[in-house]
Amino acid sequence: MLKKSVKTILNGLSVAVFVIDADKIIRFGNNAAIARFDANLKDQPLSSFVSADECLDAASQVLENKTDTVSLELTLQDVVPTTYRLIITRLDAERTGTDARAIISLEDISHIREAEQMRIDFVANVSHELRSPLTSLSGFIETLQGPAKNDPVAQERFLALMAGDAQRMSRLIGDLLSLAKLQAKERIPPSNTVDLPSILRRVTASLEPLSKRENTDLSLTISPDLPLVTGDADELTQVFQNLIENGVKYSPQNTVVEVIAEPDPSHINQVRISVKDHGDGLDPLHIPRLTERFYRVDKGRSRTMGGTGLGLAIVKHILIRHRAYLHIDSQVGIGSNFAVFLPIATRKRSADKH
Repeated sequence: MLKKSVKTILNGLSVAVFVIDADKIIRFGNNAAIARFDANLKDQPLSSFVSADECLDAASQVLENKTDTVSLELTLQDVVPTTYRLIITRLDAERTGTDARAIISLEDISHIREAEQMRIDFVANVSHELRSPLTSLSGFIETLQGPAKNDPVAQERFLALMAGDAQRMSRLIGDLLSLAKLQAKERIPPSNTVDLPSILRRVTASLEPLSKRENTDLSLTISPDLPLVTGDADELTQVFQNLIENGVKYSPQNTVVEVIAEPDPSHINQVRISVKDHGDGLDPLHIPRLTERFYRVDKGRSRTMGGTGLGLAIVKHILIRHRAYLHIDSQVGIGSNFAVFLPIATRKRSADKH
């Protein structure tokens, strides 16, 4: 048997640890291992819990003194596939004075592999989003230098298209920079208080020209007893600019986009700002992914309207920093409601006037 002090140390580890004998029988499993496999591990075969051939072969190599340590990655089929870094190390039988012959640790590294895959996907998406307008620009430049060199009408048309592609790339780079800045300070919540009514009035006023062009109406309703909230005025302006602008762009003509700010009736410590449109609505399957970077329900329509695919991702990260959240309700053919829930200010201080 292992000494009590050794068991105490192993039980203090956050990674799952097994101690096995020469026959690959588990002689000890720490608390993390018991919690991970939800079973009594003692005196059970290792294969009952980790049946992968790579693990059993590695254990054999260590137990047969072919190597002192083996490290490998292993994916186990849990409710969702989980990737572990597995390390098997031979124990000195003479020093331990027990039948323990090897110690095995399983560290869950799924989050690391997921982050790596997200980075790869992100780079691929950025490359794709930039490659399309760059390819167009190269084609237009080639045309202007050749066939359209002395054609004023063609020059004007191609220059307008080039300006559009340049603006698209500029918006994309701007949104990428915004995301990077937000993630850098995500763990530091804002400390100022802001006056939501002034922000919402300013945003809706700035979007009136767009609303007229789209032939939609903007309606703003603010509860008279709306409290101050804790936040950063510039970032919250960005949140509501994005949500209300989307509501206007994706609404049919002669409909109303309603913006309603009120105390949350279900939670006394927060306020609710709803942006309701009467557009096509969304299939519920899309809703969980709307705040993913570059996720678009209708890619062609989004690009036509000038979207970068990062707007709702920026909204999500701003709200994370504010310890707030976004709730989305939508019904196909009826419309969507994007509701922001913000914590009210806990201390009285002068409102941020940005």
